[in-house]
Amino acid sequence: MITALVQSRNDIDLPWPAGALLDAIGFNTRVRGRVEAYLKAQGIERLSLRELMDLFLPSADAPVTDLRDLWAKTPIFDQPRFSWMLHDYALLALTEADFGSAYRTEWALRMCKLMLHQLRLLRTPDGRGPRRPRQRKNASA
Repeated sequence: MITALVQSRNDIDLPWPAGALLDAIGFNTRVRGRVEAYLKAQGIERLSLRELMDLFLPSADAPVTDLRDLWAKTPIFDQPRFSWMLHDYALLALTEADFGSAYRTEWALRMCKLMLHQLRLLRTPDGRGPRRPRQRKNASA
């Protein structure tokens, strides 16, 4: 299987046959169909792990100001009918994939950047952090 070969090379810039990479990741049927359609429309038959990651999240060092900017720099959203839900499924599959330490490191950096942007959305207007729900008083007290 291609997974072992990709792991042994541990090079996220080495191009691989697109179909074989998609097989190795194990996207669900709807995600895979949309990704295949996108790759076909773009004329992409081979891609590196870095290029595959770039479809779903910008690189960790890409200048991104907020979540809107982040999503605007995510090419897979140009694919018709590629929803947020499919994106979440894709992120989970990419997170669970094991293509070696170089892949895991790069993907972890991208996911951390995404989480930081999401946490910034939770800040209150005064910048103190997320609001916490008030605790209810015990009805029996």
